[in-house]
Amino acid sequence: MATNNTLNLKASGIVSYDAAGSFSASIPTQHSTLIGGAANAVVSLGVATNGQLVVGSTGAQPVLATLTAGAGIGVTNAAGAITVAATGGGLAWVDVTGGAQAVAINTGYTANFATLVTFTLPASAAYGSVTEIIGKGVGLWLIAQRANQMIHFGSVTSTTGVGGSVAAILQYDSVRLVCTVADLEWTITSACGNFTIV
Repeated sequence: MATNNTLNLKASGIVSYDAAGSFSASIPTQHSTLIGGAANAVVSLGVATNGQLVVGSTGAQPVLATLTAGAGIGVTNAAGAITVAATGGGLAWVDVTGGAQAVAINTGYTANFATLVTFTLPASAAYGSVTEIIGKGVGLWLIAQRANQMIHFGSVTSTTGVGGSVAAILQYDSVRLVCTVADLEWTITSACGNFTIV
């Protein structure tokens, strides 16, 4: 009389069975992300930090990664949450009450001083960076350039380098400038008033 043999397996964690008929068991790290790895093994990507997602890669093992913010977009990661928001809602504004101001990209200024306010273009500015200058005080304003920089206004271009400038003639003269060649060239895209271009 044939006797049935009984095999009792007791394993804790993840139990794998491969094509050769072998069983294996492993205990995953708490809170880790599990995927199917090479040879159909179950592997861990590790424990994700705030805001991390499983991001695929064709023909390769996926990875844990956070979202990358693009231009005008902000990404805030928190426990169990990702917040994506527009950040390009307008320029930050500074009321300048002194005689000199280094220009920061994507920032607007009011020249609010009794004597001339000299605004110096940034040495580094990405293509598409913006600044605005609005006359406010009676001292007027002047935009100074750094080495190899220039400002275009219609068919007129300032002298290249530190010798070039654009200056207000009247109190409320205002300009908006866009960087059209990274670091070096700015174009006045809108203007109100009269200017001296050197």
